[in-house]
Amino acid sequence: MNLPTGQYYRSSSLTRPSSPYEFGWSNDDRIKRARLDSGDGPPRSLPPLFARSGLPEPNNSSFSPYDQASPGAPTYQSTPASLTPGSSSAHASPSLRRLSVNYLLSGPSGDQASPMSTSEQFSSHRRLEDGCTVYGYDYGLPDLDIPKNDDNGAINPQTPAASLSSPASLFDEAWSPSRLFELDVEKPAFERGGYYARPVPIRIPLDLEPLPARLADSPMNLIYFHHFLNHTARILVPHDCPDNPMKSTLPRIAVRNANLLNLLLAYSASHRARLLAHPEPANRIATWLHDVYPDLRKSLSSNEPVSNATLTTAIMLASRECINPDSLDVSIPWQTHLEIARQIIISRGGLKDRGNGGDPFVNFLARWFAYLDVIGSLSGHRNQAPLDDEYMIFDSDNHSDAYGFTIDCFFGFTNCCISLLARVARLARQCGAQRIDDNGNIDATWQPSAFILEEAKVLKAELSHSRHHIQRGCRHSSTSGDEKSSERTRLELHEMVSVNESYHLAGLIHLNRRVFAKPSADPEIQECVKLVLQALKGVRRGSTAESSLLFPMFTAGCDAIEAEDREMIVERLKLVEGLGMTYVRNARHLMERSWDTGKSWEVLVTGEFLG
Repeated sequence: MNLPTGQYYRSSSLTRPSSPYEFGWSNDDRIKRARLDSGDGPPRSLPPLFARSGLPEPNNSSFSPYDQASPGAPTYQSTPASLTPGSSSAHASPSLRRLSVNYLLSGPSGDQASPMSTSEQFSSHRRLEDGCTVYGYDYGLPDLDIPKNDDNGAINPQTPAASLSSPASLFDEAWSPSRLFELDVEKPAFERGGYYARPVPIRIPLDLEPLPARLADSPMNLIYFHHFLNHTARILVPHDCPDNPMKSTLPRIAVRNANLLNLLLAYSASHRARLLAHPEPANRIATWLHDVYPDLRKSLSSNEPVSNATLTTAIMLASRECINPDSLDVSIPWQTHLEIARQIIISRGGLKDRGNGGDPFVNFLARWFAYLDVIGSLSGHRNQAPLDDEYMIFDSDNHSDAYGFTIDCFFGFTNCCISLLARVARLARQCGAQRIDDNGNIDATWQPSAFILEEAKVLKAELSHSRHHIQRGCRHSSTSGDEKSSERTRLELHEMVSVNESYHLAGLIHLNRRVFAKPSADPEIQECVKLVLQALKGVRRGSTAESSLLFPMFTAGCDAIEAEDREMIVERLKLVEGLGMTYVRNARHLMERSWDTGKSWEVLVTGEFLG
């Protein structure tokens, strides 16, 4: 692999573990097992996280720098995205944007925190409720950024009905997304503008307390922490079930790790600003990120084993850049962040998970990286091939196939599907190197070799089998509750089946277009496009499931021929854009450029993340 070179993440200490480690993937712990080759000397790494034999050696000499002028660093061209009301660049002046870089380079000035802790400041209003501490209310007001924002007064301890100074436009009754479950089942979770229709009570689960000083001493930070728990984490997964790791596992780790907490706050601040069409608090975000890169570089340069927290930092940086490409002047592409995570994983011998019997945090990291790795690879033929095309593989001797065909709440599709998509990505990349020249011209006469053709036929049959196989839904939900709760669960399970269907169909479209080299007008491709559109009808507008459908919507949209089909895709994409996700807008613009120019998106893509 041709990785970036330079000082900023280079680490000679990252080597393949010298002792063997077993691995297992299935929740039933029944999948294939492998052992890594043993070597001489003591082990220098933690046990692996996706253990797989045959992984490439880590590129010790080129662990990615995070400085822009590194010789040999990969360059990812990006076209300037058009500005929207939710974009910080649409509001922030050039001087403010330059100031944010000064914050990055000169050092943090400290949060504009209250001289007393949040708990002291609101001691007379704080209350316990349903296993949470309620600190006050978030009115959805703009963050004017440091040093202008009144951080001390960010949290209103009273509801508007009890506060004489409350905005007249707000309702008297506080609201939280958890109240969705008290409403009519057909109402979506996150329709545009709905989250802040009423003041949101700031509820922090008791198991996250005592809070670190960065939260306890800053009401504004506490608002962002709560926003991540209560909103951002919910739309980062297709099914916001009780076991959503984004709102449970990740926050529990973050309150004990300063860098992860800073990244979580930055993630939340970007999302909240875009959701409310406010300018991003660029200086505040820059302050949070100021120490993340140096600390990560220091960790990778250490002789100590690379920790889960370090790997999580790299994965979270990649995820943040995928979803909300950085509006700061200093921007690092998601491909670079993901390559760092990849090299860390290789140095540890892979990712290991033992399902229910293993570490839930490792399980979470495994899925998070696998999704970014596979969908990232499918987002362009110049991106890296997936690290492993046997992600989530399950034992063929397990006749029940329960694990392989259970729809994963984090992915939105079955564990079998992620492995199949990884194989599609690897073939598509291999063929793309032959079909598309360095100038972006596609050879219309190109045909796959007999070997690739045979492999693609087998993969196509497996995708079709997986798509039609009876799936199992979320393991964490039950339809045995009260009538309204049961109906809601049935609706969510139906949506998960629709999401799973659409990802399988998207995989078939990529295989037909990029490996079999079929034209858009091919009847089989058009049938898949129509079926994706049909699956979309099974997903409620504004639901958490809808926020996960960019990859199949983009894939079908690029090959949609009829105007009516294109209009439907654009409409649904714009709805998801309203949830505050910049990457969806960028993907839509790429799709529309493909329509306008008549060129394949493959030759127009400039680093967009398409999932």
